[in-house]
Amino acid sequence: MHRWTPLNDRQLALLTRIGEGTEPVTSDFPDLARTARVLKERGLITMPQEGGRWKAEIVEAGRFYLQHGHHPDRPEPTPRRTRTTAAATAPQESEPPDPETPAERKPRAPRVPKARQPSSAEIGAALIAEVQQAGHFLRIPDPGEAERARYRRAFDAARQCPPAGYHLKYTGRAKGDICFGLLRVSGEDDTEWNRIRLARSRTLTDIDDVIAAVEKDHSAFEVSEEVFPRILSLIRLFAERAFTLHGDITVSRKRKQPRPLLTVHGITYEISFRERQRQVRYVPKQPGQRTYDWQRVTPSHRFEPSGELELRLGIKTEWADTEGKRLEDQIDAVFKVLKARAQEQERAS
Repeated sequence: MHRWTPLNDRQLALLTRIGEGTEPVTSDFPDLARTARVLKERGLITMPQEGGRWKAEIVEAGRFYLQHGHHPDRPEPTPRRTRTTAAATAPQESEPPDPETPAERKPRAPRVPKARQPSSAEIGAALIAEVQQAGHFLRIPDPGEAERARYRRAFDAARQCPPAGYHLKYTGRAKGDICFGLLRVSGEDDTEWNRIRLARSRTLTDIDDVIAAVEKDHSAFEVSEEVFPRILSLIRLFAERAFTLHGDITVSRKRKQPRPLLTVHGITYEISFRERQRQVRYVPKQPGQRTYDWQRVTPSHRFEPSGELELRLGIKTEWADTEGKRLEDQIDAVFKVLKARAQEQERAS
């Protein structure tokens, strides 16, 4: 899919709504998030975030699209040749030019260069590069019919020219997400590929479905009700950043407690949040009386939720709210560590 690929009706309607500005498109409309991210990938809008919330804003390229009906980066179309009729080509009698006045030559019209179409080999190489950049496993969330057809054609071209020692596979030919895998012919990646292939039917992949599942049952997280809305906001922030890196956040349908799984650079991490507890002085409701009959000593302190969150991904590095930075402001640092970890594993393999 190119930046200048024509928008479908849903994408064009949303771009028009953002351009008019009469009804803002924000995090309050989660059903529009995926379409908005596609427009952002095409360079037609931006989605600046503030306080864990995003708002779609049109840019110059988006205004150009609404005015001209195509992306400003679209290559110039090849001009069509007009057919000449036999009457037009037949020689016609004309008076000879005046011998004293030389015939004036008409200037030739400048030739418009043809827009070069990429070859099959180039299309295949581009797809392989995209899969490699995603960590050898690439997922395209539920594309439209035209985009799905383009990826099918790209796969047919790419499987003819894989890198030495690799072969390309994909699933999702007719419906659902499209998943590509650049697998080693030795079979070392087959287990991971089978997990990804089977996970299409066993996991929730749409971020709105993931949020709904966690909201329905968040017993997997050790947090208070007051801080839980931040958890949902953080999961959405992670999903948006992972999407730009060809990753995603999913939830298994088979687990009793929904636990979001972050996949980026070909590696999957289980997201876990915990709320820190703080020690406060214990003040009994009735001084001098024990709460329980078995209590011999009245406690002097107790623990209560602090509102400060910790993030764990099952690796040595952990992140937490600090006095100067909340987790929402540490997203870049998290993905920087995950990228370095993926590169280290790639060098070791």
